[in-house]
Amino acid sequence: MSAIICFSLTFTLMIINAVMGIFIRLNFYLLLFGILTTGFTVALTLFDSKNIFYSKKVKKPVKSNTVRKAKTKKVEHQTKVRRKIS
Repeated sequence: MSAIICFSLTFTLMIINAVMGIFIRLNFYLLLFGILTTGFTVALTLFDSKNIFYSKKVKKPVKSNTVRKAKTKKVEHQTKVRRKIS
């Protein structure tokens, strides 16, 4: 990521200098590109050092019982039949 940023900065500086009439050798731009890339890489590493180097906690999946069987009691309906005595 830092190389992309440094390349775009160096290339933009080359174009601006060429338009303004300032001609600098290519060695200077390559040296500038190398120094900027190294600096940005170190800065990004120090800035995100906690995210890069510290161990990350792994979350274990929790089993969820989404389908639960309803506890139902079996009720037997009994009807009392009255007998007629005749």
